[in-house]
Amino acid sequence: MDKPKNERDLWNTLLFWALIVLALGVIALGIYEAGQGDGFVVMALGVVALVVPCSVYPTLSNNGGSASGGGPSEMLLSEISERLLLTDQAKRIVYRQKDRELLRNAIQEDIAAGDYDAALKLVDEMSDSFGYHEESEQFRDQILDAQKRKHEQLTIEAIERIEQTCAAYKWEEARRMIRRLERLYPDNTRVTSLHGYLEQAVNDRKRDLERQFLRAAEVDDVEKAMELLRELDRYLTPAEAEPYRETARGVIGKKRQNLGVRFKMAVHDREWVEAVTVGENLIREFPNSMMANEVRDMLDLLRERAAGQRAAERTGA
Repeated sequence: MDKPKNERDLWNTLLFWALIVLALGVIALGIYEAGQGDGFVVMALGVVALVVPCSVYPTLSNNGGSASGGGPSEMLLSEISERLLLTDQAKRIVYRQKDRELLRNAIQEDIAAGDYDAALKLVDEMSDSFGYHEESEQFRDQILDAQKRKHEQLTIEAIERIEQTCAAYKWEEARRMIRRLERLYPDNTRVTSLHGYLEQAVNDRKRDLERQFLRAAEVDDVEKAMELLRELDRYLTPAEAEPYRETARGVIGKKRQNLGVRFKMAVHDREWVEAVTVGENLIREFPNSMMANEVRDMLDLLRERAAGQRAAERTGA
C-alpha cells in the first residue's frame, strides 16, 4: 500500500512544481511587459496561477490522494479546474476595468479631435454595454458643451466671411454662403437673421450709388457718372430707375458727344492710334448711334494707318 501512496506523492510534487515554474514564468513576463507600459493583466494572472497550486497542494498531501476512482494527478487537476473557474471571473473583472479605461481614453481623444458624433456613440456603448450610466451622462454633457462651443466659433467665423463678401459687393456669393450656413445651423437665430443683413447691405449700396451718380452728373463728371450708371443698372428695377431716366439720358448724351469730339480731333490731328481706340470705345458703348455707323465705315482704314504709325514710331526709336 505504501508504494501507491509514494507514487501519488511523487506525481503531486512534480505537477505542483511544474505549475509553480509556469506561474513564475507568467509573472516574469508580466513584469517585463509592465516595464514597457503594459502587462499588468498578465502579471495578475501569473499571481493567480501561483496561488492556485500553492493552496491546493497541502490539501492533497494531507489526504494522500485517497479519493477513490481516479489516478494520482486527477484529483489535483479537478481541484485546479474548480479554482480556475474563479480565475475566469477574475479575468473578466480585470479586463472589464481595462476596457473601461480604453473606452474613456477613446472618448477623450474623440473630444479633443472634435469628432463629437463618434464620441457620443462610445458614450452610448459605455452606458449600454458596461452599465456606467452616471459616467456616460457626464461625458455626454461634456461632449455637447464642446460641440456647442465649436459650432458657435464656426458660426462667428462664417458670419465674418459673409460680412467681408458683402463688403466686396459679391451678393450672390454671400447668398450661397448664407444658405449653406442655414443648412448646418437651422436653429441659430444669428444665422437666420443674415438674410435681413444682406438685404440691408444691398439697399445701402444702391442708395450710395444713387447719391454718387447724381453728384457726378451735377458736376458734369461724365466718365464717373457713366461708370456709376452701369453699376447702378444692376440694382434698380424699371420703376426705381424712372426718376433717373432724364439724368441718365443727359449723361449718356454728353458721353457720346465727348467721344465723338475726341474721335474727330484725333482724326484731324492724324493721331491714328488714338482715333482707333476712341472709335472702338464709341462703337462698343453706343452701337446704334449715327456716329458709331460713321466710325465703322472708317475703322479699317484707320487701323491700317495706326499700324503704320506704330511701325514708324518703333523705327524712329
